[in-house]
Amino acid sequence: MSEARLNPKPLTRSKAWTCVVINQLAFPGMGTVMAGRWSGYAQATIMLAGFFLTMGFMFFSILKMFVFIVHADGGEVHYREICRPYAWAGFWGLSLCLVAWCWALASSIAILRGAASSRRLDTPDQKG
Repeated sequence: MSEARLNPKPLTRSKAWTCVVINQLAFPGMGTVMAGRWSGYAQATIMLAGFFLTMGFMFFSILKMFVFIVHADGGEVHYREICRPYAWAGFWGLSLCLVAWCWALASSIAILRGAASSRRLDTPDQKG
C-alpha cells in the first residue's frame, strides 16, 4: 500500500537520513513532511496535542505545588488531591507523544527503505 506523496522525486540516501534524524530527535512528523509524505501532518498534529497537554499538566502541577507550599495545611495526600484533577492531561499527553513518535519511527523506516530502493534503481550495473 503506497502513501500519497507531496514530492514525487525520490530522496537521496543522505536526505532520507536527515529526515529520519529530524523525525526521531527533533519533531516527529516534520521529517515525514520533508520526505514528501502527507502523513507527517497528522503525526505533527498528534505530537503537538500531546506536547500541549503534557505542558499544561506540568504547569498546573507546579502552580499547585507553589500554592501548597504557601498554604501548607496537609501533607502529601493533600497535595495529590489538589493535583489529581489534572492527571488525565499528563497521561493522555504522554500517550499521544508516544503514539506520534512510534508512528514517526515507522515512517522513518519506510523513508529509508524508499531511498534505498530508489538508489538501487538509479545506479548503473557495476559488472562491466
